[in-house]
Amino acid sequence: MFKGIENLFQAPNPNPPESLVQAMTAAPIPTALTDAILFTGDVFVEKQALLMAEGQIVDLVANDKVSPHFQQVSCGGHILAPAFIDCQVNGGGNVLLNATPTCAGVLAIAAAHRKAGTTRLLPTCITDSPETMTAAITATRQARAQDSSILGIHLEGPHISVAKKGTHNAAFVRPMNDQDLKIYHAQEGEIMMITLAPEQVTPDQITQLIAQGVIISLGHSAASADQTRAALEAGAKGFTHLFNGMTAMGGRDPSLAAIALDHAPSYAGLIGDAIHVAPEMMRLAARAKDNLFLVSDAMPPAGAEKPESFALCGANAASNGQACYNEEGGLCGAALTLGECVPRCIRAVRLDPERVLRMASTLPAAFLGRGHTLGKLLPSYTADIVMLDHSFKTQKVWQDGTESFHHDHAL
Repeated sequence: MFKGIENLFQAPNPNPPESLVQAMTAAPIPTALTDAILFTGDVFVEKQALLMAEGQIVDLVANDKVSPHFQQVSCGGHILAPAFIDCQVNGGGNVLLNATPTCAGVLAIAAAHRKAGTTRLLPTCITDSPETMTAAITATRQARAQDSSILGIHLEGPHISVAKKGTHNAAFVRPMNDQDLKIYHAQEGEIMMITLAPEQVTPDQITQLIAQGVIISLGHSAASADQTRAALEAGAKGFTHLFNGMTAMGGRDPSLAAIALDHAPSYAGLIGDAIHVAPEMMRLAARAKDNLFLVSDAMPPAGAEKPESFALCGANAASNGQACYNEEGGLCGAALTLGECVPRCIRAVRLDPERVLRMASTLPAAFLGRGHTLGKLLPSYTADIVMLDHSFKTQKVWQDGTESFHHDHAL
C-alpha cells in the first residue's frame, strides 16, 4: 500500500542557512519526526523525516540526513498525516453550540475533537432564534482569539426548506432578509460558511454573500434542478452532508444530490460515520466525485469521556456510542469525531487510505480556501500533524508544531 517516491522534493539541505538557524534558536527547539510513514496529502512516502520549526513544516529529508539543529523524535513506524479539518461540528465533549453559544462552550468543543486528530474546525450552529445564532457568531470570534483551531463558524440554517429540515426547528426556518445580509460578513481571517436552500434565497443574495466573504453550501433543500443550477452559477461552492436533508435522486428529476455528484467544480461534504450514509452510497459518491470530503456532523457525545444525553431542538436525544437518536428512536445526529470516522471509512467502507486521508484534511482545506497552508505535509505548510497507528487510529496530535495530545500508549 505504501510506496516511496524518488525525487518528490527538491534535494534536502542538511545544513540550513545561518539566518534560519538563528531564528530557530530563538524559538522552541526545532523538531524532526523520524521513522514514520508520511502521507503528504498526495502520496505515502517512506524513510523520510519531517522537520518542523516555529509552527511550520520546514522540509522533508532522509532519516539519516537530519540536521543536528533538530531534536529527533522517533515515530516508531507509525503513520504521519495532515491533521483533520472538520467543516461541520455541532458539538463535542457533551457541549452543543446551540445550547451553549459562549466562548467557553466553543473552546470545549474544539478540545474534545482535537484529541482525535482534528486541529481545525468550524463550530456549527443549526437553525435557531436570531439571538442564539448571533451569540454563536460572537462566541466563535472570541474563541478564535484563544485557539487557532477555530477557523470561524458554520451556520447551518435558518434559510432552509421546512420539507427537508431534518432535526432543525421549523419554528425558526425562514427566508433570508436584508437584516440577515448585514450580519453575514466574514471578518478578516475568519471563515463564515452558511448552509442554505436555493429555494429560500435569490441568486443575487448568494452573490452578495460571497462578496462579503461567505462560503455558500447548499443543503436541507427540496430545490428543483433549475434552482440548484442557478445557485451554483451565482457562486455557491458546495453541498452540505450529501444525501442527508435533500430529495432522493430520480431518473428524470435530478435532485440536489444528483447535481452535486455531476457538478465537478463544486465540493460536497459527506458524514463519515457510515450510518448517516450507507457504505454502498459512500463508495458510489467517492467514485463519482473528486471533490468529496468528510465531515463528522458531530453532536455533544462526540469526544466525550462519558457521553451524556442532551436536548436538541426541544427533544431529548442520546448516543448509543456511534450515533444519536431521539426518544422515538429516530436518527438525529452523529456521535463520532472525524478522527473516529477515518478508520471506519477505510476498514468498514473500504475506501482507499490515501483517499480517506485527503477527504479528512486536504480536500476540506481546499474547500475552505486554505489549501495553500493547511491539509498537506509539505514545506511552508502549517505543522498540523496526526500520528496514526496501522489501524488508522489517532495516537498523537500536533497543532502549529506543538504536541497537543497523545494517547497513553503512543510512542
